[in-house]
Amino acid sequence: MSTPDLQRLEPALKILHDESWGRLLPALDEAPLNILIFTGPDHQLAFLNRHARHAMGRRPLGAPAAAAFPEYPDYVAVLEAVLASGRTRTLSRSPIVVGQSGGGSMSILVDMVFSPLRDAEGSPTGVFCQAVNVTSRYADDERLRIADALNRVGLELSRSLEVPQVTAAVTRLAAEVFSGWGILDLWQVDGSLLRAAVTHHDPAMQQLIQQLTILPRVSGRVDGHTESYATRSARTGQTFVGRFDADKMAAAAGSPEHADVLLRLRPLWYMIVPVQIGPRRLGSLTVVRPEGAAPFEPADRAVLEQFAERAAIALAHARDYDEQRQSALTLQRTLLPAQPTLTGDMQLAVRYQAGGAGSEVGGDWYDTVPLERGSIGIAVGDVQGHDLTAAALMGQVRAVVHAHAHSGLPPARIAEEANAFVTDATTERLVTLSYLQVYPAEGLAVWVRAGHLPAVVVAPDGSVSVLLGRGGLPLGVDPEATWNEETVHLPPGALLAVFTDGLVESPTRSFDDGVDLLAELLAAYKDEDVDSLADRLLGQLAPGEVRRDDVALVLVRLPATARDRHRRVVRRLPAAPSSAPLSRRYVTDVLQHWQVGEDALETAALLVTELVSNATRHSDAAIELRLELLEGRLRVSVFDDSHRLPQVADASLDETSGRGLQLVDMLASAWGVETEDRGKAVWFELAVAPAVAPAQLSAA
Repeated sequence: MSTPDLQRLEPALKILHDESWGRLLPALDEAPLNILIFTGPDHQLAFLNRHARHAMGRRPLGAPAAAAFPEYPDYVAVLEAVLASGRTRTLSRSPIVVGQSGGGSMSILVDMVFSPLRDAEGSPTGVFCQAVNVTSRYADDERLRIADALNRVGLELSRSLEVPQVTAAVTRLAAEVFSGWGILDLWQVDGSLLRAAVTHHDPAMQQLIQQLTILPRVSGRVDGHTESYATRSARTGQTFVGRFDADKMAAAAGSPEHADVLLRLRPLWYMIVPVQIGPRRLGSLTVVRPEGAAPFEPADRAVLEQFAERAAIALAHARDYDEQRQSALTLQRTLLPAQPTLTGDMQLAVRYQAGGAGSEVGGDWYDTVPLERGSIGIAVGDVQGHDLTAAALMGQVRAVVHAHAHSGLPPARIAEEANAFVTDATTERLVTLSYLQVYPAEGLAVWVRAGHLPAVVVAPDGSVSVLLGRGGLPLGVDPEATWNEETVHLPPGALLAVFTDGLVESPTRSFDDGVDLLAELLAAYKDEDVDSLADRLLGQLAPGEVRRDDVALVLVRLPATARDRHRRVVRRLPAAPSSAPLSRRYVTDVLQHWQVGEDALETAALLVTELVSNATRHSDAAIELRLELLEGRLRVSVFDDSHRLPQVADASLDETSGRGLQLVDMLASAWGVETEDRGKAVWFELAVAPAVAPAQLSAA
């Protein structure tokens, strides 16, 4: 700084008591930042260093700040606040215009600190101002902010798989990033744009902004044409940035109510960008700022265009996912049986519900198969996975189970046949199955459980039984696996529920808690119509808003009355070697329920095994096992379609057949053979103690 400048400055600094200013000013003049000093009540410009003169040009020393810097009225207000309060004030990222060495000017951002200068008594007499260029730092911060915002946008949109979730996330994130409100319009099949979502960054304004989705939309054009900027952007791929004309916008409103909403929202600045992937144009995205907000800058446009690219990818994925999901749902519903009908007094209700929001199609399924003499086969299963593969495999497994169930195979054999199919399919998917044969006339259910959840039975008195049994492996795990049949006795009017895990499990509820709650509901509403009860269970256990997994449910209620059905049962079995151990287990379960003594029970089980083994060697069709509890005696007979009469083996000869009848002759109190039109029945009787009335409900 030259001497004349210092001499001119001296009068303005005479109020400062420290004589060191004269030595300090040359150092301040060379400082690499903008330094200004103002003194007096008019904020006279007392000092402007070299850096500030280069950036802002020469200013008249001694002139009031308002005259020295007429283009920056905000500075005068800050100077007055500092002088009045004696406290330091700051301005962050304040824009100023500076000259360039090659001519012209440019806008930069500075952080400014205004500090009070005091006289010897400590009273504020001036203001010391320093300004630092933060344009580069702000640009770096802005780039980081933009990158962070776009990363957050990409992350959040990648988590959404359904179109409504994506549209809501797009407008919410746009509103947050640009501090305004976001509008997403999507093409429809008829060539029109549908307002898919609108979100305001201020939650208090959301109810008002939401009316834009139901009221007629303003055209958005300020030139009087009918095509809106949103439509034009979606159609042509252009970006539009501008300012609304309030009068023309209100005039273009579709109704007085719509105009009122717009006036209350006070939109001023808009940006509209296309939402597209290459040539695939999906719609347009609009962000709006109200009066009083800053206009959109070129950097905002670049951010919104990148935002729209991410939104387009998320929407395309969501639409593709939705199409695949609908295809899988259609396939799954096609593969599931129609609503079954029953004859007789048994009641039946079935339900299938796909997973809730955010879930894919699963492999849950059910089936019901009418069997002879009014009995029914019930199958419920689950194929691991949530895709078309799971749905297709589900349909194949169901077909295998249905075919073998219809042929009358016992549950254990059905599980083995299904296991063989899944093993041959060489799939890595776990497949579970619960299959039951329910005999209402006899009050029995015979079942197997291959890795599946247990069924639940509720008696008319409200007592509950969970059919755990011994269970077994899921299908496809071990090609040599076998399953043990279980037999449960069902009282008249008993209610049976077979289901998949989607009914009882949830993110906030364990399987055990879910089964307990299911049992409570079944017991509490056991007398309700089964269709109403099925809807109640779905509504309370697996409501749509929280259901993540598919649900399959079968409810069966047995007739309320029956005639001495606990004293006579009939069971058909295939003419196969596996029927011998199945018949032994079945007889044991039934006689335990009838409370037959242990000696008679073991003898009956042994003799039945021998007779069934013999029948399977001589019959090509199904055999029939009949048990009848009479007064003081048990009568068991095994029917087959062969008319060849059995012969007791001669003990002196090396016979390979007829040995079973030797046991029957030795252990039974009586035995014989009765011929029938279709074949013969070999029977035996055992003396038993008088039968005790069976328990209301027991599970083997």
